[in-house]
Amino acid sequence: MCRALLIDLDDTLFDHRHATQRALGELRAFEAALTAWPVEELERRHAEILELLHAEVIAGIRTIDDARAERFSRLLSAAGADRIPERASRVAARYRTSYEQGWQAVPGAPELLATVAGRGLPVVVVTNNGVAEQRRKLAHCGLDRHLTALVTSEEVGIGKPDRRMFDAALEAAGVNAADAVMVGDAWPTDIAGALAAGIRPVWFNRLGLASPDPAVPELAGFDDLPRTLDVLGIRRAPDRAPERQHKAASST
Repeated sequence: MCRALLIDLDDTLFDHRHATQRALGELRAFEAALTAWPVEELERRHAEILELLHAEVIAGIRTIDDARAERFSRLLSAAGADRIPERASRVAARYRTSYEQGWQAVPGAPELLATVAGRGLPVVVVTNNGVAEQRRKLAHCGLDRHLTALVTSEEVGIGKPDRRMFDAALEAAGVNAADAVMVGDAWPTDIAGALAAGIRPVWFNRLGLASPDPAVPELAGFDDLPRTLDVLGIRRAPDRAPERQHKAASST
């Protein structure tokens, strides 16, 4: 039985993919060099560079702004553009504006968190990103009001799948590993990390990818709330809420 929900943010609760696709679609009209590839290829290249540079942000090697400018410098260079520093700066700023305009929760995510928190269970977001960025996303999508805590790689000093991230989340939830469930979309960080920490994982597999381990339960979405709760092991409201005082996400 689940006594605490640990859950990833980007592409699990927050629809990062939607915001990214929207922004890249607009950039193709803004910057002709980015039409060098079909939309799907641009998205693939962008995602690969983003992943590489995000690891450097987590490690403290780059700032978020520097990583964003470098991301589009590399894309424009690969597309054969000239005047790259100047164009990359403009493209990065335009991308950020469009990306924020596309912020939204994954369908069913607000209802899931409201239900879990309403039953007195701790809800802890565990994310490889900075505090300020993730708080803004949570607040914009109305998810922050349901959280017990927000655990970020910036605060812990290391990212998932490192066990210290999961230990920090368990401490914030006030439960042992055996009493928690971890939900996330990224297998290497969310699922493998949870398994190594002794936490039962649920793979949020919106894209219908082949599972590396069919024994791990999956969710394709949160739209079917009763089924989602069943997969998580949350079948009934507890007799009483935990005595511990939940911390607001904004105070972590």
